[in-house]
Amino acid sequence: MKYTNTYCHLHRLAIAASLLFGAAAVPAQAAHPGDPDPSFGQLGYLTNDFFGTDEQIHAVLPLRDGRFVAAGVVTASNQSGSGSSQNVAVARYLPNGQLDESFGTGGLFHLDIDGGTDSVAAIKALSDRSLVVGATLTTDAHADFGVVKLRPDGSLDPTFGEADAGSTRKGYVRLDIGGENIHDEVAAVATQSDGRIVVAGITRVLHQNGFLYSQVALARFSANGDLDTSFGAGAGFVVLPPFLGDDGDILTGIALDQAGHLGADDRIVLVGYTFARNNAFIARLNADGSPDDGFGSNGRVTIQAGNSGGQPTGVSILSAARIARDGKLVVLGEGGDRGLTLMRYGANGAPDATFGNGGRVTVKYSVSSDYDEPAALALQGNGKIVAAGYATNRVTGAPHKDFYVVRLLADGAVDTGFGDGEGRVVAQVSDQDDEAFAVAVEPSGNLLAGGYQQRLNVNGRDFAQLRLFGDPDRIFMDGFDGPGFD
Repeated sequence: MKYTNTYCHLHRLAIAASLLFGAAAVPAQAAHPGDPDPSFGQLGYLTNDFFGTDEQIHAVLPLRDGRFVAAGVVTASNQSGSGSSQNVAVARYLPNGQLDESFGTGGLFHLDIDGGTDSVAAIKALSDRSLVVGATLTTDAHADFGVVKLRPDGSLDPTFGEADAGSTRKGYVRLDIGGENIHDEVAAVATQSDGRIVVAGITRVLHQNGFLYSQVALARFSANGDLDTSFGAGAGFVVLPPFLGDDGDILTGIALDQAGHLGADDRIVLVGYTFARNNAFIARLNADGSPDDGFGSNGRVTIQAGNSGGQPTGVSILSAARIARDGKLVVLGEGGDRGLTLMRYGANGAPDATFGNGGRVTVKYSVSSDYDEPAALALQGNGKIVAAGYATNRVTGAPHKDFYVVRLLADGAVDTGFGDGEGRVVAQVSDQDDEAFAVAVEPSGNLLAGGYQQRLNVNGRDFAQLRLFGDPDRIFMDGFDGPGFD
C-alpha cells in the first residue's frame, strides 16, 4: 500500500507564504507570531492525499517529542473488498510534517468495521504512549458510540475492547444506546483521573409528537474498554433531557483544560446547541454522570443569540470550550455577527462580564453578509486564547473558505501582535475551499491547525494542516502542558 505525502503545488507557493489580508506578503522566514512556519511541510502548509478520495482531519494532537497526530476520516476499500467506505483514520507525523513510517502502515492507521461509515471525533494520548480515539462506528447500517485504542506503533491494542478469538480483544468497543436503526454519534472523548474513558455525543429519542430528535448522550468505559455500569445509575450511559423540548440537541464537545484533562473532581462539562432554535447550552455533570447542581441551574446554562441596542449578544451555536487555569470556562461559538465569538463563564456558570467587551468578543474577517465559522479552541500556557475555523475570503474573486486562526489575550482583548495586527490569520492552502476543524498548541508554543483542502478539479478532499509561529519565547514555563501524554 502506497501513500503520497503531497504539499501545495508550486503555483500556489507564493500564496501559501502569505497572510491574505489584501496586504503585502510577510516574508516566510520572519518569526512573527501568526506567520506560517517555513520548516513545516511546504512553507508552513501540509496536505496528504492517501487514497485519492474524500479525506479530512477532525482532531490534531501534539506529542511531547515534537511529533504530532492527526485523526479524522479516509475513504478506502472495506474489509470485504466489495467496495469502499469512510474509515477511521489516524496519522502520525515527524516534527517537520513528514509521515512517521514507524506508525501504522506508512504513517497511517485506518479501520473499517463492517463496511459502514466510521469516523474519528477526538483523540487522547495516554502515559504509555497509546492513543484513545473517540469514534462513531457503524454496524448493520446504524451508527454506534465507539472507542478505539492504538498501541504506540499504530496497531490495535489486543487488551482493549470487545472480545475476539481466545483471550484477545479487538482493540475497539461499540455501544448501541438508541437501539436498532437509531444512529448514535460520538463528538468527544476524555479520560478521568483513574483512567476511565468518557465518550459523549448524541443519540435519537422518540418524542411525544412522534418524531425522533437528537439528545445529548455520554457513556463511560473502564481502561480496558468494558462498559462501566457504575456510571449513569447502572446503565453505563446517560441521555440528557432536552434543553428546549421537542427539538434536536447537538453536542459539539467536552471542555478540557489545555493539558487535555477534565476539570476539578473529574466533572464533565459539555457544550453544544439546539438545532434551529437560536439556543446554545453548557451542561456540567459530576464524575458519575449526575447533574452538578453547583453549576448554573440544575447543572445547565443556556445562551441565546440576540441584539441589544443594535449590538449582537449571546450565541446561537457553541462549537468548543476550554477550561482555563483559574477554573473559568472559555467558549467559542457564533451569533448574529457571523464571526468567531468568544465568551467566558465562571466556575459556577455565571457569565464573566470582565471578558472582552462586556463578556463577549467577535473577531470577523469577511464582509458582513458572509460567514466566518468557528470550529476549535485552544489555550496557550500564558493564557492567550486561540480559535480556528474558516473565513470567507474574496481576495481572489469568488468567495471561498480558507483556514482562519484568531488569537486573543487572556482577558478577551484582540492580540494585536498576532497575524495581521488585528489578531487574525487567513491562510489559503489551495485555490479551492479549505477549512480548519481542529487547533492545538505544540510544545514549542507554535500553533497547529488541521482540516481539509478541496482537491483541484476533482471531487474529494485531502488532509490539510497549517503550522503558525506562536510566541517567540517558550510559553510553557513548567514544561509542556499541552494535550499530549499524561
